[in-house]
Amino acid sequence: METKIIGISLDELQRLMQTTIRGEIESLLQMPVTGNGIQDELWDRKQAAEFLGISEQTITKLYLQGRINGQKSGRKFHFLKSEIINFLKSKS
Repeated sequence: METKIIGISLDELQRLMQTTIRGEIESLLQMPVTGNGIQDELWDRKQAAEFLGISEQTITKLYLQGRINGQKSGRKFHFLKSEIINFLKSKS
């Protein structure tokens, strides 16, 4: 592989890095994998709330309090099924 040195503005470098990182995060959100190599399910706020038998507002409150791990992207929330199960285990 040949090494080349190119000139790039700081703004362009930031844009390229943001685009690359955003793409990687989106691909991870589409196919999350747990530590033992088993693919986990990615749930939205409604799915997680239905599983727990609580309202969407309550799961949002639990997330904001740091009691349930999740990811907020804009106005959307995403939770791994394994994190919801871990939350249930910690309550018992």
